[in-house]
Amino acid sequence: MEEEIFSHLVIASERAIERAKAYKFHRYLFDSVDKASDRFYNGVYGLRGIGKTVMLLQLAGKRSNSIYIPADAKYLLQDSLYDIVNHVIARGYENIFIDEVHSRKDWTVDLKTLYDEDKCSLYFSGSSSMELRKGADLSRRAILHELKPASFREYLNIKRGAAIMRVGLEDLLDKERRKAIAVKNRRWMEFLQEYYRYGGVLYEGIEKEFPKPISNTLEKIITVDLTHLRELDVKIENDIYKLLYKIAASGPYEGSYTKLATYLGISKATVIRLLSDLEKVGLLKQIFPVGSGFRKEPKIYMRIPFRYALNEMVGRKTDIGALREEFFANSVDVEGYFKTERGEKTPDFKVDGKTVEVGGEYKRTNTADYIAVDGASFSDNKVPLFLFGLLY
Repeated sequence: MEEEIFSHLVIASERAIERAKAYKFHRYLFDSVDKASDRFYNGVYGLRGIGKTVMLLQLAGKRSNSIYIPADAKYLLQDSLYDIVNHVIARGYENIFIDEVHSRKDWTVDLKTLYDEDKCSLYFSGSSSMELRKGADLSRRAILHELKPASFREYLNIKRGAAIMRVGLEDLLDKERRKAIAVKNRRWMEFLQEYYRYGGVLYEGIEKEFPKPISNTLEKIITVDLTHLRELDVKIENDIYKLLYKIAASGPYEGSYTKLATYLGISKATVIRLLSDLEKVGLLKQIFPVGSGFRKEPKIYMRIPFRYALNEMVGRKTDIGALREEFFANSVDVEGYFKTERGEKTPDFKVDGKTVEVGGEYKRTNTADYIAVDGASFSDNKVPLFLFGLLY
């Protein structure tokens, strides 16, 4: 590594770490990664635009002898990650933070070798969960942490200056505790529609240019992240866009692989593969039915705010029922959904052994243990929907 390039790297690193100090809020995963064992390397993966880079820089700012390395920086491409890290170690750096590590072809080999040489503490990030998990050589050497899109609570804390503490699911399912939480946080309920549209990602100024930043992110996911999983031709890229627009236009979408295959003019196996790949790079979330005796086809949800953005790109109104369910499915660890047979009424989801229905403010049901509803009602078995966005 040339000394001129090294000097440029050091200056760029110091500036980036200093700039990150302006972000006072930490993502929910910060403490877990900060306190993770130094015996292993630590990797953070997740969707583009959700704060992985800032989190790495914040972690670097807490430690002495730290350096931040953007693996995809053009001025670093002439050197391998192995050589770059060894060079900075020789100059006294002990804590190495590598961003976008999956952009390097041989990153798993380089990190494995560095770990075995035991010369530094190393943290890394990547946009593609599958690409990070493909690093089988790192299975005994690295702890991988999934960073989910920003929750409603985090969105409010970052964008609106709120200081909302996390709550537990058990708090929301207890009538007295959820009453206290609902009363305390009621004023934040009005921002739920705003979160549907702009939440999840953490781009500055997204409100002024929406949906352009999401369109740009979507293009990078398809043309860059997905290509780390498999080769894509122009037809497959077009099929992916058609599939995403189809999902975005639908209500709460119970996917039929066969119908989607017919709609796209591709095989059922290809549809299943595409949905799986889109989930692996963090864009979709598939929830499969509980029970047996029927086809195990999923309900397909997008990560917020991609449904809203895709519909706005074509001037289409987004179904509010889909937004409600999508918010719930993105906020809660859902065990599965209840498949509805014709003429039957069933709850929407199974969560922690309980059944939950999601609906509007005046939704009523005799089939669910709890109803997640618009508004602030906490009477009987109703839980204000927005409170589920405070779980992380």
